[in-house]
Amino acid sequence: MSKTDRNQQALKWFEKEQLKDNLEIKSVKDKLINEIKGLNKEDLFKKEPIQNLSIWQKIRKMIWGN
Repeated sequence: MSKTDRNQQALKWFEKEQLKDNLEIKSVKDKLINEIKGLNKEDLFKKEPIQNLSIWQKIRKMIWGN
């Protein structure tokens, strides 16, 4: 077996492995995308109910910061 045959064989093996890796990456990406699509926006970003504060409560909150 000549050196060029070994190089060609190694190159073919490398291309096959690269193709396998790309397919695996694509399947993992698709699985992750489907998981994200299944999530509900309201579950991720829950809004706290807005409290109606009186003017004095607003002033106190501004001064004391809580």
